[in-house]
Amino acid sequence: MISSPQAWAGDDPANKVVQWVKEGKVLPFDTIMQRYESRLQGRLLDLEVEQKHGRIIYELEILRDDGIVYEIKIDAKTGEWLKEKVD
Repeated sequence: MISSPQAWAGDDPANKVVQWVKEGKVLPFDTIMQRYESRLQGRLLDLEVEQKHGRIIYELEILRDDGIVYEIKIDAKTGEWLKEKVD
């Protein structure tokens, strides 16, 4: 399972995401973590929410046990795994 630091610093981004979850615009991050538990192994270094091309995207940076940092993008509304690359 992924270990996570405080995901948000400050109130504004967190409040926006909480509102989006309540409105059904995005899936809760816990749901994403459960869906991809086997693929999200390591330490969560950073979590951001982006809006690109009409999509809301969870962007994660994960340090895996092999010492490599991966950037992962997941569609926050559908939960679709969009991209994974070495950061």
